[in-house]
Amino acid sequence: MGTAKITFVIVAALAAPSSALADPCTGVTGAGGRFATCFDLGNRASVTAGTDGIGGSILVRHVIEFDDEPDLVWKLEHTMLEATHGFEDRFSGLLYRGRFLRHARDGHILLPGLGQPKKIFLPFDIGALAEVGNLSWRTPTEARLGVVKTALLVDLSRTRGFRRRFAFGPVGRWDIDLDREPVAIANHAVAPFSTMLANVHLESSSGLNAFDVRVEAGTVWHTEGGWKPEATAEASFERIMIAVNDHPIALVFSAKHETATNDTTAGVSARVVLFDRRDPRVRLDPLGKPAEQAAIR
Repeated sequence: MGTAKITFVIVAALAAPSSALADPCTGVTGAGGRFATCFDLGNRASVTAGTDGIGGSILVRHVIEFDDEPDLVWKLEHTMLEATHGFEDRFSGLLYRGRFLRHARDGHILLPGLGQPKKIFLPFDIGALAEVGNLSWRTPTEARLGVVKTALLVDLSRTRGFRRRFAFGPVGRWDIDLDREPVAIANHAVAPFSTMLANVHLESSSGLNAFDVRVEAGTVWHTEGGWKPEATAEASFERIMIAVNDHPIALVFSAKHETATNDTTAGVSARVVLFDRRDPRVRLDPLGKPAEQAAIR
């Protein structure tokens, strides 16, 4: 009998870690119901209200993997229909912004040359930024339309997930300054990759906190006045305070300064998520994939 008890204890101890493994992103109620304790900040539709005004946005992010190259992944982030309308006839809206980063575990470039080909390993990932339809105004008579913006990005974070980004690169863009009453073009502003962008983005592993800072500076050519220096700096911090039926509600602190308009804004707002991808019944890895599938790969 004693041997049987010892055998039972050993078997139970070996089985316990796999059967009782707690998912750090899923809480369990006393009745056995599950609820999310982690959140995916890049896959959601949300509305905001605060000192800046009322607005909303749709964010989607995902990865593209390759069966023949398991160490290669494209990280894609999309921002669509982002808009905020202020209380003092202020508006900022964006039709689409996409960020595309290529991550390879052994990132390299190949130089064929005239003799033996050479492989040079890169200490960074590469990618691009694309943006169209950025409209804003801060006065009853003037507005600015960002027709198109693109940037070549170098990401020093070299991570397979989305939670860290240390990216920079040259920017090309075309903006149009408009008179609102009556509507007319007042000025064209063109930066033929004559400005530089630097961006730092950090998220906690649970998705409860997010910090983002972006700086863009350089010289821009204007139809009125020629070449002029311009700079934009903005920062934001988001903290999820509560979740109702697995839909988080966060406080967002933000600040922005533009030298072109000599305008500085700062505010705090509440963001309510109407829809996000995280399902508390499914355990997800940092890329948003079910952990069981990730373990198989």
